[in-house]
Amino acid sequence: MQRVTPTSATAPSAPAGPPPRTLGSSVPKASSGALTFRSVAGLPEDQRPMTADMSRSGGGAAGRILVSTPKAFTTGKARPPSGPPPSRAGGMASAPDTPAPVTDKRKQDDRDEAEEEEDEWVKNFERKWAKSMNGEAPDDDDEDDGAEPAAKKARQAMPQTSKAGSVAAKAPPKAKAPGSKPPSAAEVVAKKAESARLVEAAKIRDEKPEWASRCNVEAARPGQPQKLAISMAEVGLGDAGVAEWCAWMDQRLMYEQPGGNNMKTKFKASNVDFSENKLGVAGVKALCALLEKHRVRCDVLRLTGNAMGNEGMRYVAKYLTCFGQPAASELHVSRNARVTGEGIKWLLGSLAMHPAYPIWSSETNRYVPLWIRAESAKVRGDAGYQVLQAACKSTFCSVCLGESSGDTKCGPRQCVNVGCCDEIKHDCVAHLCGWELPEGADPLPEPRAHPRPIFAAAGKGAPKPPPSGVEAPKRDEPRIVYEDEDLAVVLKPAGWSCLPNPKGVNPTWVKLKPLARRRQVGELMAQDAAPPLQAWLLLHYGADPNCDAVRDQGSDRGLAHRLDLEASGPVLIGKTLRGYEHARKQIAVGVLKDYLALVHGSFQVERGECTAPIDTSPYAQTKRVRIDPAGQPASTVWQALAEYESSDRTERYTLVHCRMVTLRTHQLRAHMQHLGHQLVGDKLYGDGEVPSFCPRLFLHKYRIGFFNMQGQACLEACSLQTSPDLWKAMGRLRKVGGMAMMGCGAPGL
Repeated sequence: MQRVTPTSATAPSAPAGPPPRTLGSSVPKASSGALTFRSVAGLPEDQRPMTADMSRSGGGAAGRILVSTPKAFTTGKARPPSGPPPSRAGGMASAPDTPAPVTDKRKQDDRDEAEEEEDEWVKNFERKWAKSMNGEAPDDDDEDDGAEPAAKKARQAMPQTSKAGSVAAKAPPKAKAPGSKPPSAAEVVAKKAESARLVEAAKIRDEKPEWASRCNVEAARPGQPQKLAISMAEVGLGDAGVAEWCAWMDQRLMYEQPGGNNMKTKFKASNVDFSENKLGVAGVKALCALLEKHRVRCDVLRLTGNAMGNEGMRYVAKYLTCFGQPAASELHVSRNARVTGEGIKWLLGSLAMHPAYPIWSSETNRYVPLWIRAESAKVRGDAGYQVLQAACKSTFCSVCLGESSGDTKCGPRQCVNVGCCDEIKHDCVAHLCGWELPEGADPLPEPRAHPRPIFAAAGKGAPKPPPSGVEAPKRDEPRIVYEDEDLAVVLKPAGWSCLPNPKGVNPTWVKLKPLARRRQVGELMAQDAAPPLQAWLLLHYGADPNCDAVRDQGSDRGLAHRLDLEASGPVLIGKTLRGYEHARKQIAVGVLKDYLALVHGSFQVERGECTAPIDTSPYAQTKRVRIDPAGQPASTVWQALAEYESSDRTERYTLVHCRMVTLRTHQLRAHMQHLGHQLVGDKLYGDGEVPSFCPRLFLHKYRIGFFNMQGQACLEACSLQTSPDLWKAMGRLRKVGGMAMMGCGAPGL
């Protein structure tokens, strides 16, 4: 068939719709001036009608409609064809006079939709043809040949159902329930902030793609910490590189953490591995500070093959003991050539008496020592074993070198040592793997009850008789529990003041004879007003020409830190000026401090942690501090040791051991009040009443730890018996629970 294109009219584009039927030979009669469908077979060329290409999906004969019109026809209005419109099947056969019966409802619906679609197709065709014949430009929507009829769009939008009636396509979204509220402004802001956080986290990851591939952070389940894995082994990081990595990781953890995460443990790492690098003291310090800041606990901490030394071990120990729960289950510090026996001693001393160690295993219902690999050339053989013996003796702890029972051996999650197999908490704090017992050497101490050292004999801290002539002293005399050429540890009894620049200190006392100095000490012990501890230091050390710090008022007579007036316990003293400076540096780095306190009430759990910030700004006026979100960060890890009740059984009390992670003014007293358990006899933070059984504030500093100027780890303990007034006060109470009932030597009825 030859295609004829008229010159006076443009054939319109066919509206989208089903393919037209094939032209047949039987057509209706035409009327003058009207558009009709008719056969063109046998007509002369000049009488053949023009053809309008109505191709919709590929063209062809079936895609053209022949329009019959006189050759001279150039204008006129069109009317719809008299024949039936095209059907969905694509043929042009006339519809039957009587429709076939439809028994299936789905078929009937399809037929109705097809008829509606065909009617719409015809209307579109008429509209476009009329515009074309009148020389009008098509509308914008007329050019959209791909548009589908509304009926078809509606049909496609409906979910397709199977024969069984199940929905195969995605159902439209449900309308909101009546009465549902739109998101609040705060929710919108929170959602925007969360989106911005995720974008920023991705941006930070992209800054260091190599590091990001080694440091994976996974989203947390509700109520669970985020999972973390850090594998930075053998990447050649030195202190500067670790500092850069910590700055990058600090930003990443900050943005990876969802808003409102107030969990005690925010990240739980399966592995933190910095083995075989070049980490020194500064690098280890930066790494441990990062882990502590973001409260990252890990299963395994690997620092093998670095150069951190004893000072680096100090920061590792600080991280391991900064939480109320164990910070790690395994520690690998082998092949750190600068770590000596003193570093191992400090590590063991830090773990000893800590509420989280040994580690409670919920799998075996036993306390398991921390698994430590610390083999080094400097702590090997007999010398290393002697270091362990001295460490266990001075730190009041025991260790396990790894034992076996049949086929069962000690491991990171279990200990077969007989002394560690009891449900009672013991003092075996570490598995030291790779250490051997030399032939003929004395065995290490057997595990004992965890709090037993607290109730041990007074030892070097036992009270001394007063000077002659003093019959009824108001307070005990201070005692020396440790001393070397530059430093000293003095046990301060209650009633001695540590305020700076005190009155009542006479510099001429250094010229007195020994007997006259002793008489002056007696007068200080007997006077009503609280004497300054600096006065006793001057009387005791002032005549020694080497103790220049004690004679220097600018060095506060050598007193390196403070202790409350009514509290008792050891304090660090600098005898010489260089010793005083060293002591101050030790305080700045962080000395080990353990306290004992008797508080009101009973705890619901055995151990915990208080991290409420402390604001010290009111102290100058009120002599009190307060808990305030804008205050300084503060952390106290505590453990309930024994529970008591008054003799008339009307009051309950708990003896608490506290590890001070930070050192803020009145930190322990403010934190216990914040927990609802104020200290017995605390007039500032309690109800102002002192019970009859206790003569003063029940607060005793039990232990202090530091490194002396020779690099030796010094851990000095003063048991509760070094304060006879507190020991007698507990003896007036009735023991009702806790470790006091387990043969640990606790006083009580």
